[in-house]
Parts: sequence; C-alpha cells; structure tokens
Amino acid sequence: MLTQPKSRILITGTAAASDAGATDNRRIKKRKQQGPLVDKRYHHHYYYTERHQPQQQRQHQKEKQEEDKKEEVCSKNDKNKGAKKRKITWSELISIFHKLGLPLFSMPETWLQFNHLGRLLRNKRVIQVISKILNVVLNVIDKDGRKCSRVLLSAYMMTMCPCEVFQNVHGSEEKQLLASAKKVLQHFEEIVHSQENQPSLTTKLAFEQCWNGYYALFESWKSNDMTQLVANMSAYCMELMRLKETLGKQGDDDGVNEQLDQQIVQVKERIHAVGGASALEHLAEAEQALHQSYQQQDAARTSLPGPSSVPPSPTPRPERSTVQEEPPSISAEQLNRLLGGYAPVSGITNQQLAHEIILDPDFKLQRASTDEDPKTLEQQVRKIATQAFFDAVEEDIKNGCPEKSLPPLMDDVRQRLLGLVRSGSGIHTQIKETMDIPLIEQQTKQKIFDLDEKLQYVIQVMRQICAPVRDEAIEAIGDIDNNVHKLRAILEMLDNMALDLGNFRLRSLRPHLIPVAVEYEQSKFAESLSQGQVGLAKTRAWLQQAKKKLVDVANERNPENVPTSNDSHLSNNPNTVFEEAFISLLISSEMISPSWCPETILLDVERITQYQNELQSITIVAALVMLAKNFGHVGDLNALAGKLFIMLEDGNTTIDNLALEIERNVRIIDEQRRPMIRAMVNKTVSHSDTVYSLLMRRVASVVRTQLNAGKFATREVLTSYGLECVRKPLEQLCVRVMILGRHHFQVYSQWYNDILVNDDNNN
Repeated sequence: MLTQPKSRILITGTAAASDAGATDNRRIKKRKQQGPLVDKRYHHHYYYTERHQPQQQRQHQKEKQEEDKKEEVCSKNDKNKGAKKRKITWSELISIFHKLGLPLFSMPETWLQFNHLGRLLRNKRVIQVISKILNVVLNVIDKDGRKCSRVLLSAYMMTMCPCEVFQNVHGSEEKQLLASAKKVLQHFEEIVHSQENQPSLTTKLAFEQCWNGYYALFESWKSNDMTQLVANMSAYCMELMRLKETLGKQGDDDGVNEQLDQQIVQVKERIHAVGGASALEHLAEAEQALHQSYQQQDAARTSLPGPSSVPPSPTPRPERSTVQEEPPSISAEQLNRLLGGYAPVSGITNQQLAHEIILDPDFKLQRASTDEDPKTLEQQVRKIATQAFFDAVEEDIKNGCPEKSLPPLMDDVRQRLLGLVRSGSGIHTQIKETMDIPLIEQQTKQKIFDLDEKLQYVIQVMRQICAPVRDEAIEAIGDIDNNVHKLRAILEMLDNMALDLGNFRLRSLRPHLIPVAVEYEQSKFAESLSQGQVGLAKTRAWLQQAKKKLVDVANERNPENVPTSNDSHLSNNPNTVFEEAFISLLISSEMISPSWCPETILLDVERITQYQNELQSITIVAALVMLAKNFGHVGDLNALAGKLFIMLEDGNTTIDNLALEIERNVRIIDEQRRPMIRAMVNKTVSHSDTVYSLLMRRVASVVRTQLNAGKFATREVLTSYGLECVRKPLEQLCVRVMILGRHHFQVYSQWYNDILVNDDNNN
C-alpha cells in the first residue's frame, strides 16, 4: 500500500465567507422608520443597521435620482456601505463570545476531542467573533483580524490535541511553539473574562507582546510543515505515476489505471490547496522527467537486437526478457525472507506464494478467513469467539478493570501501526513514543487511562498513512460512539491496510521474482524431496502412463512395425511425454485430487480443477450448439452459446432447463422429438455421448497446439472442429494453460528427465 502523506486540519487559511452584497435600493420596500433594525444579511458580522424612511414616490424626481446615484456609488466602493453600520459594544461582543462554547485553557475538563474541536473552531461564527475581539485588542483591520483569528484558534488545536497536530511532539521547534500557544491562550482568557468595559492598555500591550512571539513561531512552523507536507504528497503522487507506468496496458485492461488516475487527481488537488501553483509546477517538471526516462528505456529496448525466438515465459509480456536494464536480481535467501512476511497473512507457504505471483499477475493477498459472512463451521466458531472476546473487554471496562484487556490490545494496535510505516522514520518513532505500553499499563491500573484520546490518535495516524480509498471508512470509524466497537473496527481496518500494503509490495516484487522464480521453486522442491516430505512415485506413474499411451498410438499408426527414423522420438522426448500427461490430466472426467495427483502438481490442484471445469463447460456448450444445429436451429448460434454458458455457471440449472433452452431455439415439427432432445442433452452433460467425446478430443488438440507451438487454432480449424461458437473462452483458457504448462515444465523438467531415463535403462 502506498503511504499516504500526512495532512493536518489547520484553522489558518482564506475565509470561506465573504461580506454580504451591497443594498439595491430598488428592491427595498418603502416603510416608515421604526428605529434600528437588524439586517439579516449581516447576522454573521454583528452589525446593527439603521435605515431612515425613504422618500415617497410623489416627492420630487430630482431628489430620487440623486439618492439612486449615491446608492450606486456606495455599491461600487464598498459592498457593505449601502447601509449605515454601528459596531456593537465590547461587553456585547464578550457576551456573544461566551455563548460560542469554546473550551477553557485553564480547565482541561472542558477540552474537546480532536474531531469535535476541529468542527467547532472551523465554524464561521467562531472565527468572526474572535476576529472582532482581536480587532479591538491588536488594533487590526477586519481582513487581518480574520487571519489572526485562525492563527489564535490554531493555538487551541495545538494545546488540546498536540499529537494530532504535530508530526514530532518532542521536537525543539514544536515544544517552543506549544509553550508560546499556551501563553497566548492564557492571556486571551484573561482578556475575555475581565469585568472591564474595555480592555486596559496594559492588558493589550501584554497580549500583543505575547502574540507577536507566538505569531512569528507559528508562521515559521507552518512554512516548514507545509513545505514538508507538499514534498511528501509530491513523492506519493510520483509513486502512483510510476505504478501506472509499470502496469502499462495491463492496468488499462484491469481498470487499475483508472483508479490510479483518480487518486493522482485527488493528490494534485491537495498539493495545489497547500502549496499553490508553484508546487504543481515543480510536480509537473518531475512528471515530465519521469515520462522522458520511460521513453528512453522504451527506445533502448527497441534498439537492442532480439533473439530469433523468445523462450517460453510465464509472463504476459515476454519481450521484457530481452532488455539489458532488468531489475536488480535478488537471491533465493532474500526472496524467502521477503515472502515470509506475507505468507502468514495469506495463510499459504512461501513456495505457493511465489508460484501464485508468477502465474497470476492479478494475484492479491486475502484474509485466510473472514467473519463477515461465515460459511464454514470454523468461521462461525471464529465469529462467535471474536464477539465473546470483545464483550469481555467491554465488561472489564464497565467493571473498572481495564488493566486486564486494554494493554495487550493497545500493544497489538501499536505493532500493527509500526508494521505499516518505514522503520526509522519520524512517524515510526512517534508511534513508539506515543503508544508507550508500560505507561498504558500503569495508567490502566491507576484508572487514569484515556482510551478515547488514544483511539483518536490511532485513527489520526491511520488517516495519514492509508490509501485514499480507505479515507471514508476510517472517517466512519471515528464516528463510532462505543470505544470497544471502535477498537474492534480499528483492528479490522489495520488488517485491511496491511493487505493493501502487502499487495502493493508483492506487485512491486514480481519483476524481481521472475528471473529467479524457476530456480527458487526448484530449490524448494529439492528441499522437500531431501527431507522426505514428498516423493516421486505418483509422478513416475503419471509419466509412465502418458509414455505408454504415446507408444500405443504409434503402434496403431504403424501396425506392421515398419522401421522409421522417429521410432522412439516421441515416447522418449520428455517435453512430448509431459505435454501428453498434462493434457490427459486436464481432459480427464475425474476431478483432480491432492490424494492421487502427481507430487509436482500439488501447488496447482485448485487451478487445474478450475481448468477442468472450464474445458468441460466449453465442450458441453459446443456439443449442445451442434445438437441444436442438427435439429434445425433458427437464430444466432453465438447468442445461444452465451446463454448456455450462463446456465452452466448457475448451480441450480437442471437437465430440463438446458433441454428447454434448446427447444426454444429449434424448429420442432414432430412433438415426439422433444424427449429425444432431452435424452441427448442428458447424455452430453453426463459425458457419455459420442459427440461430446469427439469434441473433447478436438478441444484437447487445440490446447495441445497452443502448448506446443504457442499459437491458437485458426478460425478455419475451429469451424471444421465445430468449435467456432466457443472460440473466445477457449482461446482465453488456452493462453492460461500454456503459461502454466511451460512454467511447470521449466521447474520440474530435470526430475522428469531422470524418471524417463531410468525407465529406459530398466527396460
């Protein structure tokens, strides 16, 4: 998972609200003067408006025109000068301030959580009232007052939520700024809680002196922080661009590039909001340099002389193997160590994990089991046990015994967070210091541990390091009221974030894995053989059966045993014997099982089972379409084939359903033919029909050609075989079978050669 750059909620910035527009005299109703009235358009600015009774229509036209001209001039010069304004008194302003509900610096029990405090401080009314107070105390104009207001409100955030605001709470600059913020809030409280009608000159000077120091420190910290934030977001954006370039066309086909484009746009918007146009210009220069480097690499590849033939490779882009600038190779030991970090998450071995990464470019780590929708007994038991555990945690907290459950849980959260960030980084150090488990143990024993505050910190860290697609889910976790439920949701989200990071790293690992994949799998299989974990008895019987079949076919074609130059070529060629054994396994009517399959196939039992099902579905559809054609099909055969594929994927489909679909698509003249159609459909699905057997052999021939020559059958061949209607799914399956077969033979060919040579010597 790509590391999301840290962003903070800052109160400083451009004011969202602007002053109300100028008054249009022609829209004001004529009414008698009734004294000072409150103009609703100015209810956020705390001004009282006084209007005088306008001239009646029967008054002189000249006076009316002069009044209109004055209004027009006032509208152009100042939007708010169309009405006469009177500022409210200092005591009225302080009264309004006390109604805002701001926490008191001198009373920590009134302090709010990060999210609640942020929402309160971003309120327009709060910003405007503080602005008016600072206008009086600092003698600044409204515009500067609004900016100062946000700087002062940031002091609340720093003081009450330092862990969420500062990246390094213990930094020297941060400590100095925090101390200055506390001092400013202390002086500010003295002003707003004073009983004086106006703040005294001494009070103003004391606050101004304290304010100037705080303001300078704040601007310096903000500048450095914004620069670092822009740099982090720019680096993150470049990582997304590199990933998109790496995926190339494959990302377009899978829809991944579209998601990456959306994330890139979001990050650029954040960069512009924080760093402005100049930050985007720097990013554009880096992006252009990145594209130029990829173009130079592509040009270097096309200029290199390639070999006459490309060796078999399990990758979907074999031309990459001719490039001199390959990713740096890694040793088998390094690879084993890298894979070891992901195997426990996925619940599979290192060898299986490497095998899946090579054969499936879209492979993703998934949880070994899920409690969301338990289907097995084990998952149901797991769900019940998990619920019981968190119920016990909640009961401990209610009974005043948090020390029993919370320290181990917080340690679990701490370890998961540390696993998601780079060791030695600033945030890694911050997590270790903030999530101090011995301190948490002491606090829980003394009943002073603030679980809510700690969970808010965890959520803030998660928000900083997660992928953008997780933002909404993490925000939802922050809105959970029950802290135990919130803790459970945090643990589940940390699991998902670990999978996100693992999948991103595995995708990055694949180019490094490809050059050593065969050697790595060979070493792991040899290790299993030497330790006696597996044998080769089933593999030997499998190859011997395939070799015998090749000999029998050769004898049938040459009943008189006429000597030829290729007498023993086919049956002694390991590649040919393997192809025959491999194809026979795929077209077998018996589903492959770990209990009897060759030892070299154990890693691919599930994959081969899927291929068997697909081959049978393709053959059944081809046979049913041929049946409909023989009974006088009217309509589109490809459309019929598509419907039949959908019906076969549905586990509730019956023989009668298939027969009824065939009947709908044929012209039945004699009603006695309906039972005949059903009987033939039944024989086809049960694999006992001669047409099915014939088509299965033809399908096997197409697969064998793909595996041997790397080319799919031509349209003419498919038409002659009766397979034109299943062309697309058959071609897709052939490509996957070829990738699996070639990689498999590269890994295990040395053992296959030994088995066949030993058999020849024994005979």
